[in-house]
Amino acid sequence: MSTEEISSDERLASPALRVSVVGIGGAGNNLLSHAIGGGVSPSRCVAVNTDRGQLSRSLARNKVFLDQAVSSIGAKVVTKRDDQRAFQSAAHRVTSYTDGSDFTIVVTGLGGGTGTESAPVIAQRSRTPVRPVVSVVAIPFIHERERRFIALRGLKRMVEACDCTIVIDNGLDRGYLSAASRTTDETASIAVRSLTELLSGAEDVEARDILEVLAKGDIATVCNFTLRSGDTLQSAVIQALRTPSAKLPLKQAKGALLLYRGPATLSTAQFAQAYDALVSLVGSDLAFIHGSIYTQSEPSVCLFLTGYTYGTTLNGFIEFVELYDAEYGQEEAGNLTTISIPLYQMEQIQNQRD
Repeated sequence: MSTEEISSDERLASPALRVSVVGIGGAGNNLLSHAIGGGVSPSRCVAVNTDRGQLSRSLARNKVFLDQAVSSIGAKVVTKRDDQRAFQSAAHRVTSYTDGSDFTIVVTGLGGGTGTESAPVIAQRSRTPVRPVVSVVAIPFIHERERRFIALRGLKRMVEACDCTIVIDNGLDRGYLSAASRTTDETASIAVRSLTELLSGAEDVEARDILEVLAKGDIATVCNFTLRSGDTLQSAVIQALRTPSAKLPLKQAKGALLLYRGPATLSTAQFAQAYDALVSLVGSDLAFIHGSIYTQSEPSVCLFLTGYTYGTTLNGFIEFVELYDAEYGQEEAGNLTTISIPLYQMEQIQNQRD
């Protein structure tokens, strides 16, 4: 492990980068408000919604209402030029707030209309070679079959539009992982706050290092753990790995970002031990960056595992999609047939229809 693979705590000493956070749709507005409640400054936050009531309750300083012309096409796949122009117009209104930023974080829930269709367009419009975009997205529960499939198709568009997409899967069974598992809102709040603290406290060179680790793959997962009395940083990292935000194979990780928050000052040796624990579990070297934030609150760690591709991680979200025959509404069980089709084949069929 080279010295470049571990950052010094001085990286977070002097704020340099401006980070904007955009929450899109009902779920995105909710996640954004939780992030603001968790410590993210509302001044560079933008709430986007087609619902005026939800928008008015947002804690974000800046708000963009998507008018009826956009919301009326929010429930279908964007294929027509008119639809594209409508979403591009909406994205332009959003980026008027984010163009002065060095980095944008997009927060949304996938599976509905506004977030699934608008978020990829807004992310793509916000992203430039010098202004990267990372998204934090939540996908529905397993029993929300249709919404979950829509979300997975939306996830594909998100990874194409962003430098990295951090997935929080509501369908992940966390009961066997930890008795103190966090809710989606809490996990998203911690992820957004941690990314904001890492990036806003970094200078240009450090920010490029952070982005390089995030961009090791299309998709990332986030793990959190609050230290108890007697816990070491090394044991905290191991415990954090028991509560991932999405079911992704640990051994396919290619990079890691580790943020420690707490009243203690940690040494480079302690972070090196944490890295050694990660490598022993992953089974290979990782691109690794760490940072620490001094706070009087109870100590905690936030760990991002990066380097996953959309194609190789699909089975972590769904193994197959059941399709019912044309007589979907019939009640007789004997007439009901199902077939199992891998998701990538399903997408190919849909693309042919589009």
